[in-house]
Amino acid sequence: MHTTPTPCPGPCNRAWRDAEHTGLPHDYTPAWGQPVHCQTCQDRTRADLAELPELLAAIQMEAIRGTAKPADVITSRPAGVAPWPGQASRLLVDHILGGLTEIADDVRELRGLAPRRAAVREGTAVTATVQFLAAHLDWLLDHHPAAGETHERQSGNPAAQIRAFNRTAKRFTARDNRMEQKAAPCKRCTWRALAFADGADYVECRNCGLLMTPAEYQDWVAEVAANTPNRNAA
Repeated sequence: MHTTPTPCPGPCNRAWRDAEHTGLPHDYTPAWGQPVHCQTCQDRTRADLAELPELLAAIQMEAIRGTAKPADVITSRPAGVAPWPGQASRLLVDHILGGLTEIADDVRELRGLAPRRAAVREGTAVTATVQFLAAHLDWLLDHHPAAGETHERQSGNPAAQIRAFNRTAKRFTARDNRMEQKAAPCKRCTWRALAFADGADYVECRNCGLLMTPAEYQDWVAEVAANTPNRNAA
């Protein structure tokens, strides 16, 4: 049965979606879903999920050492309660594992599977939950009720949630390589907040979220240079 392809809801199409929302002509071509997410986003989600057990273990070690959280990683605690050593790490582990568990429970309910067994140890719970999600990842990416939601903030898309957990964990453990600042201003918001994103797959604006491929960024740099007055000219 032939079905009409749909644009991938992942970050690969953020620039295309932004251009579409303007209603103006543009030359962006969307990455098509196979059938919902494109192959690149499928591979990235699978890799993000596979990295989480080790990342959670690294966060737990920060809790044991009592290391303070980076300034841009937000955790929550009751107002008026003084933080204790390792609290940020403990809260982040609870947040990520709790989120993964909710996704897994969602799969069990929607697919009519048996409820999960309570794990005795947290490490066992992490391993079992990630293995379960990996086994059902194709269904999550293609058939979950929120699979077609775009990967914007507060998205219910399981792929977007897994992505957010991975990126937050990497920021906390200082493994985030998005901080390679780029010289040109953002094409959309004009802030000088462009940086390589996610292992240099994309150049991302950390202010407005615009994504550009490296080739698109180079074209933009050339355009900026062509329109910048030469101060050394006579």
